[in-house]
Amino acid sequence: MEIVDEKLIDLNSHGVVALIKNQDKFLLIKESRDLLNGHFGPPHGRVNEGEIDEVTALVREVKEEVGLNVTPIKKLLTVPADTKVKTVSFWLVEVSGKMEVSIDPNEASEYGWYTPEEALKLTLYPGTKMFFEMVVSGKIILS
Repeated sequence: MEIVDEKLIDLNSHGVVALIKNQDKFLLIKESRDLLNGHFGPPHGRVNEGEIDEVTALVREVKEEVGLNVTPIKKLLTVPADTKVKTVSFWLVEVSGKMEVSIDPNEASEYGWYTPEEALKLTLYPGTKMFFEMVVSGKIILS
């Protein structure tokens, strides 16, 4: 999967993924909607019409899906998407306030905290699988 040039991102068909880390583990939710039902991935979603940037969408999606307030720290990777949008960016975020996850049952059926190695044993979205493979291989450094 190739990395997308930032200049080629069209926000009208772009998704965002929030990488919420707690020590050496990442928050993953199990999809409950029809498309890719049962796949695990970090909180994610698309940039809605009227949103001016990825950060706005990222903060909104995390709040909607898992009830956490986050501050985006760093965009790590942008790749072609494997679902309803053309491209997707993976963002490292930091939780503001309490780390109390509250999933929306319309979005996810369960959640858990997983190391990258543990995550790779789950049924993942293809882009999420590639991301964690890059972390495990050392191609992406999270610090």
